[in-house]
Amino acid sequence: MKDYDLEKQTARRERGYIWMEGRLKGNLLKSTAGIVVFFLILYGFGLSAGSLAVLFAGALLANGVWCYLEYRREYQDYLMIFRYLEEFEAGRYEYRGDQDLLSTGIRSQIQEQLMRMGAAFGGLKERLVEEKEKTKGLVTDISHQLKTPAAALRLCFDLLEDETLTMEERQEFLKRGSEEVCKFSRLTETLLQLSRLETDMIRLEAKEDSLKETLIRAVNGVWMKAAEKEIQIEMQEFSDISVVHDVRWTAEAISNVLDNAVKYSKRGSVVQVRTVPLVSCVFIEVEDQGIGIPKKEYPEVFKRFYRGCRPEVESQEGAGVGLYLVRRILEEQGGSVRILPGHGGGTIIQMMLPKQYRQTGEI
Repeated sequence: MKDYDLEKQTARRERGYIWMEGRLKGNLLKSTAGIVVFFLILYGFGLSAGSLAVLFAGALLANGVWCYLEYRREYQDYLMIFRYLEEFEAGRYEYRGDQDLLSTGIRSQIQEQLMRMGAAFGGLKERLVEEKEKTKGLVTDISHQLKTPAAALRLCFDLLEDETLTMEERQEFLKRGSEEVCKFSRLTETLLQLSRLETDMIRLEAKEDSLKETLIRAVNGVWMKAAEKEIQIEMQEFSDISVVHDVRWTAEAISNVLDNAVKYSKRGSVVQVRTVPLVSCVFIEVEDQGIGIPKKEYPEVFKRFYRGCRPEVESQEGAGVGLYLVRRILEEQGGSVRILPGHGGGTIIQMMLPKQYRQTGEI
């Protein structure tokens, strides 16, 4: 393979040499013909042959030197372009050539354009490499997340094959298997949603709409889960405002925050939802009375698949993508999200949305 590449490079150089030499010969022939014609005209006017011969020899010498210098200049331009293309072909897009050779005129413009092209190719290469690593990481993380419920299901079915089990034991294992299937289904749906988000298949359709209606939609999504733990969700009364946002996905983001608040709060506690409207944006705060989040984990919790290592967190069902989705959905609408310590030891998730925003259309 290396020999083949060397042959290609040699062939390209040879084609360049032949072209340049052809240009040199052609220019030399044309200019020499012009000089001959010029001196023939002078001879026709009766000038002495001796003096014309000396001038003719000097003109031919000067013409040859001039054509050669022009050839060398063109050849240097050719080499400059060739080096850029050779570096690009080898994947070294950061090549900048000899900066001392830059000057005014068409040559400097060509060199500058080649530098810009290299920078553009380099940026594209970096994005492709980043996307490749991102995809590999996503596949690895998803595979890891699916192993636990798959292993639990396999164990349940293996135990059900035991003929010595009583009917009560079989019913118990069937119930556990059914629960694992439900978990598996929820996890698969979450991972599918995440996959679509990562591959820019989720499209936002932002429009000016009622913020209160979006909050009610989000609260309704976790109301039953909160009721099972006797947790009250209190939404502070506020004058409804109109915000440019995607109702479905914004409600999904807020619902994910509420789901976490309910999941990690004690039975019989309260989750508060507050809105703080400002001139250009609105803050939405969800405060719980749960286990809280250590400050050292604040930058980590919004990363994909991150879950805390405390027993209270590990004992709860989840894949660690809820807050990651929240961050992505809000940021793609020009918003943001951050964590604050709760007033009663819990956690405050503060989300921000601009009142007016022209989104890109997809995340």
